Amino acid sequence: MQVGINTAVYEDEVKAGASQLDCIKTLVGRNEIGAVEVRGEFFKPTTKDTELAAISQLCRDNHWDLYYSVPEELFGPNGYNASLQTNLDMATKYQIKSLKYSLGKVSLMSSSTLSQLRQLLMSSQTQVTIENQPNDNGQLGVVETALEWIKQQLLPLGYTFDSGNWYWIDQQPEPAFATLKSAITVFHLKDIKNQNTVMLGDGDTDWQQLLKALPNTTPIFIEYNIQSQNLPEQIALVQQALS
Repeated sequence: MQVGINTAVYEDEVKAGASQLDCIKTLVGRNEIGAVEVRGEFFKPTTKDTELAAISQLCRDNHWDLYYSVPEELFGPNGYNASLQTNLDMATKYQIKSLKYSLGKVSLMSSSTLSQLRQLLMSSQTQVTIENQPNDNGQLGVVETALEWIKQQLLPLGYTFDSGNWYWIDQQPEPAFATLKSAITVFHLKDIKNQNTVMLGDGDTDWQQLLKALPNTTPIFIEYNIQSQNLPEQIALVQQALS
C-alpha cells in the first residue's frame, strides 16, 4: 500500500530556505509514495502560484494525488470561513484532490448560510475535510458532536484524524479513534512521547493497530519533521504495518 507525505516532513529544510517544490522533487522515483500534501503556511505569497503549478505538474507526472493543508479553521462565529470559495477555486485550478481545514468552533448558522455552504461543497469535485485540533475545539466530545452535526446537516465534509494532536490536550488517540473511526476519511500519522513528536516506534502511540484498523482506501500521511536520511526507514515502517 502506498503512503502519503505531508511536507511537515521537510520542516527543517523549509526553515532553511528550501521550497516545498524542491523538497517534493526528492520523492521522485519512490514507488511507495501515492500522495503529497502541501502546507499553505510553507508557501511564500510572491511565488505561491508558480510553485503550486509546478508541484501540480510534478504530481501528475508521478501519478501522485495532491492534497492541500489550509492553515485556517473552517467554522467560526460568522458561520464558515470565507476563504473556502477561493481555496476551492485554487484546488480546481491546480487539480488538488482534497483541502484540509482545522475544525474551528461550530456556531449557529441561518438556513440560508447552511444551504450556501452545502451547495458550495456539493458543486466542487474537491473533497474538503476538517481536522481535530490541539486545543479546546479538538476535545473528543466536541469533535464527536461536530461530526454528528455535519452528518445531520448533510454537509459533504470528510474528517482528517490526526493521531498526534490529542496528546497536546491531554487526551489519547486510541479511544478517540475507536469513537470516530467511521467518520475518518484521511489519516495524519505521528508518534508522540511526553508531548513531543518522535520517530515511529519511539513514542506512546499504538499507531500500527490504528493503521491496521483503517479501510485500505484511507489515505495515510506521514506528518512530522524527519531528517532526510531517516525518511526511507519511516516510510518502510508504515508499509510494514499495512502489509
